[in-house]
Amino acid sequence: MSIDTLAKVDLYSVFDSAIHPSVLARWAERAGENAPSPSELETAYRVEKVEQIAERRAWVKGLLQTPADLTEAALDTARRLIAEVVVHVEWVIDLAILQLPGMTPADVLLALDAGCNEAVTERDDVFLSWSFLVLFPENSGHDDASALVRSLATHPDVQHLGGFVVPGDGRPLDWAIGAFEVCKEFSLGRVVVAGDQRDAARILSGVQLGAQRIIGGTAALVREDILLQLRAHRVPVVALPTAQVLGGVAPRGWPSLPMKKMKEAGLFTVVGSGWPTWLGSSLTSELEQVSKHLHWRLDDLRNVTTRCVEAGFMAPNLRFSLARTVEIWRHRPLVQAQVKGGDPFSL
Repeated sequence: MSIDTLAKVDLYSVFDSAIHPSVLARWAERAGENAPSPSELETAYRVEKVEQIAERRAWVKGLLQTPADLTEAALDTARRLIAEVVVHVEWVIDLAILQLPGMTPADVLLALDAGCNEAVTERDDVFLSWSFLVLFPENSGHDDASALVRSLATHPDVQHLGGFVVPGDGRPLDWAIGAFEVCKEFSLGRVVVAGDQRDAARILSGVQLGAQRIIGGTAALVREDILLQLRAHRVPVVALPTAQVLGGVAPRGWPSLPMKKMKEAGLFTVVGSGWPTWLGSSLTSELEQVSKHLHWRLDDLRNVTTRCVEAGFMAPNLRFSLARTVEIWRHRPLVQAQVKGGDPFSL
């Protein structure tokens, strides 16, 4: 049975870094740049080092011209997720990249919503839901961050706001205390990027601040007190495997992924796609690599999806719908094989 047939949930995908190369090529051509040919797209946009991602994202910002570009990108990306049987995605929205002149943060989310809504009306065999995790701008102050949360949380037209993300900029987290309190007021998720750059203390600070999700988290493995806190509060830790390999967090490559030790330590671990366009990956390929190198079975991968549904920032009725969808797709290949007259157990 192929991983392609498993329903999947992605809890950390940076939206501007998930726009497909074919869309970027059209925008580049519009801007008068020499865009790669279709046959070159798969490799032309890939990075060799994680440090190159920031430069590529700045390039995307320069290509964006109108809110319609955001809607186009959302429509194309949502269609691809549906084809990949991703049933829920939580997109990280970096306003520094996506907010065009004259647009408010709410305008960005509404433009993205328009594309997603169009995509989900085209098929009825895959249920796709989504939410937005807004990244606090770097160097945000206490008042700025709190005001951003409140403005989006109270906007009458914003429908898919899931939470906010504290970037891994190395600063102490005190500035985010007020913003997290506003998040709690409106039942919004709180995410902290920490722990893939030897910043174990930042993980502990995030948990104490009330973070409901840690991105990275590998530095926790060196401190038992932090592991105890993560287990006690059942804080999900999202691993980004390809980024960890390119970033040197897995010093011996894929077989040394920290996820193995994190799972053995009893942490609530899940997998995200991170920056799929620049890494030349997808959530499916991330899971394939994890399965191959860590010897995870299909049941292990199904359990990852179940944990993602549990950890997602969503209403209870949506969580129920997603759990039901995941269960339906668990058996779908067997049903399809039986309808076609084949042997379902040969898949």
